[in-house]
Amino acid sequence: MEDQSYRRLERLRGQLVAAAMRKDSFLDRDVIQLSQTLDQLIVKAQTEKSKAATARR
Repeated sequence: MEDQSYRRLERLRGQLVAAAMRKDSFLDRDVIQLSQTLDQLIVKAQTEKSKAATARR
């Protein structure tokens, strides 16, 4: 994973935690949106990692 992608994931993770704590709920619309965005980035990173590993074989 690129360093920039990793930093973005970590920044979003921090935002998600902060929003969930601030809203005191994981069911708040903003928290859910952050969670879904983070999920998409994680899936993208895992897909890229898998493709890279396959290409090395």
